[in-house]
Amino acid sequence: MHYLRSVAFDTVVVIWTLILAPAIPLLRVFDASSAKVRAVSQLWSHGVVFLLKYVVGLDYREQGRENIPDGPCIIACNHQSLWETVALCVIFPEASIVAKKELLNIPVIGWFLHRYPMILVDRSAGRQALKQMIEEARSAIGEGRKVLIFPQGTRQAVGEPMIFQPAGIAALYTNLDIPVLPTAHNSGLFWGKKTLMIHSGNITLSYLPAIPPGLDRKVFQAQAERAIAEEASRLVGAAQAKA
Repeated sequence: MHYLRSVAFDTVVVIWTLILAPAIPLLRVFDASSAKVRAVSQLWSHGVVFLLKYVVGLDYREQGRENIPDGPCIIACNHQSLWETVALCVIFPEASIVAKKELLNIPVIGWFLHRYPMILVDRSAGRQALKQMIEEARSAIGEGRKVLIFPQGTRQAVGEPMIFQPAGIAALYTNLDIPVLPTAHNSGLFWGKKTLMIHSGNITLSYLPAIPPGLDRKVFQAQAERAIAEEASRLVGAAQAKA
């Protein structure tokens, strides 16, 4: 049953993507603003979350919303599956997301990512990429938007040690002078790292108390990494205990 639901979901997502694809030439011709591109992207993301819920039976619940700062902040979230890349776009529609530049190569979706705008980082560019990331994040913050980053840099399976990339999140924290919202979830239990199989259930997304600006870089990174890792582990254990 899970296999059939997963295949049905993949099929309908492709159809949904093709339905929205004609919007690209219209947005290009009229030189649409980022806000309009985000609106279409939001429509696509809401559709995918809807399909996950009603085709696969995969929903989510949030904990700790009172911890989300009212203004700009850096949302630092663990990365286990494709779910969070879509769901967090729905939950934080104005957030600017830090992502790898290779995503631009995805047909249709890549164009939307470029104009969203996301903060697309060329990881082979070293210090220049870091500088670009900070500048674009500062611009997003100046517009009153949040910045979302997956500090691990890539998906890590449930049970793998959580390792942050050595620069990204710490560089944003020390240069932007805004709070960081540690965020954790257990999506990998339902949608694995290297499989298209999606299981029904309820993902839990947890927002922890924000880390204020001003800490030493190494102290901050250790605190953020520990908080997210411990909460992700707790969420996985709680879900497994109910299974």
